[in-house]
Amino acid sequence: MTNSLISRSTACLLAVVLLTGLSCLRLTAEEKTKVLPDQATYEAIGMMIAHGSGLHKMGFEDSQVEAILIGLKKGFSLEKIPAEMQALQPKVQAIMMEKMQAVRQAAQAEQAKDALINKEKAKEFFALLASQEGVKQDPTGFYYEILKPGKGATPTMEDTVRLHYHGTLTDGTVFDSSVDRGEPASFPMNGVIKGFSGGLTKTQVGGKIRIYIPSELGYGDNPRPGGKIKPGDTLIFECDLLEIL
Repeated sequence: MTNSLISRSTACLLAVVLLTGLSCLRLTAEEKTKVLPDQATYEAIGMMIAHGSGLHKMGFEDSQVEAILIGLKKGFSLEKIPAEMQALQPKVQAIMMEKMQAVRQAAQAEQAKDALINKEKAKEFFALLASQEGVKQDPTGFYYEILKPGKGATPTMEDTVRLHYHGTLTDGTVFDSSVDRGEPASFPMNGVIKGFSGGLTKTQVGGKIRIYIPSELGYGDNPRPGGKIKPGDTLIFECDLLEIL
């Protein structure tokens, strides 16, 4: 997600919307029923504008949405936005800032709710895991089990390693895997999440380890938006340590 949900050009366009209002440029009955040869494609353009700008998340009322559509239609016929409409930009920005703040607050509340639920699930998961034979807990909080002993050196936090890894959530969802891509990966040990690098210090080159990482040693409550990893998620990695570079 970008730092701004709306560009400067979009803000200017919304200024047109606010000035024009609902009193003009309403679609006629004929325009409402007319179907273009490629109707779905043009509707897709409108959907992409709404989603690309983030407007669809801002809770506009139906009458406000209608005004936006009117402004869009008028904007297509303008070569230049008139000065009196440009003067409305501070008002537009104030409205958009209020909308974006509401979106951020709603997203933060949803993240906090998801994190709490996933952390409660994690407590149950780790309680069961701790009783399993061969599973050990590091003092920092991650768990691990050696699937295959190695015979080479053990990496330190100053090293760069080459390895194959397969990352899943506790329900088996794969979120990242060099194994699936068919190409080993290389990482500096101090450039990855703490649970991952910490787990690798428990094995040796040629060995294989499974690492169980609580969210506080992973991506916490703020993972990458839109990804498979959700706030508070526990991560599981199976790693084959191939070499220390």
